[in-house]
Amino acid sequence: MSEPSLFVPPIYAAERPAEIVDQHPFALLVTAGAGGVHATSTPIFFARDDGRESLVGHMARRNPHAAALEDGQPALAVFWGPHAYISSRWYEEKPEVPTWNYVQAHVRGRLTPIDDPEGQLAVLRRSAEILERKGEPPWTLETARERVDFLLPYIRSFAIEVEKIEGVTKLSQTHPPADRTRVHDALLAEGEAGGVEIANLMRAFGLA
Repeated sequence: MSEPSLFVPPIYAAERPAEIVDQHPFALLVTAGAGGVHATSTPIFFARDDGRESLVGHMARRNPHAAALEDGQPALAVFWGPHAYISSRWYEEKPEVPTWNYVQAHVRGRLTPIDDPEGQLAVLRRSAEILERKGEPPWTLETARERVDFLLPYIRSFAIEVEKIEGVTKLSQTHPPADRTRVHDALLAEGEAGGVEIANLMRAFGLA
């Protein structure tokens, strides 16, 4: 049996999938165990310590998924970037069926639950550090430390030792330049947030 991996044709493979993780940290954590398959959406971040690459995050302890977290269990974190429907109306030089352009990263590894207070605080500090980096001034745990300490028993944190990270950046690469330009312009004209982001990426990648 082949090792699980993200299906992505080589032309769409992301060159730097870790950047997708950094830019879009709200992820879907998926684990499987004796109790079945669990999935929870939660912010997950890189923690680069001692030269080892891992991910950290937390969830509500009342979430049944929290109780199902086990030391050493395989875990998959799915990070979604922008995505948009692509109409076949926009293909003229190379007629084609409708499709979807999107950006996504998959990270696979082994999970370790974190239950000790200091470990959990470290995860929360890492989360605040990343999410508040644009704040002026940034919010820190110390700003509401009494409330943080009160809520700490109600969450369960985790770390994932990264074993594989893969990404896909599907931006109409297989289509003629004129069709790509039409896709880009149509997405901008529609004005939907995901479509505008995809159009901007197409321009940034030199595809429109």
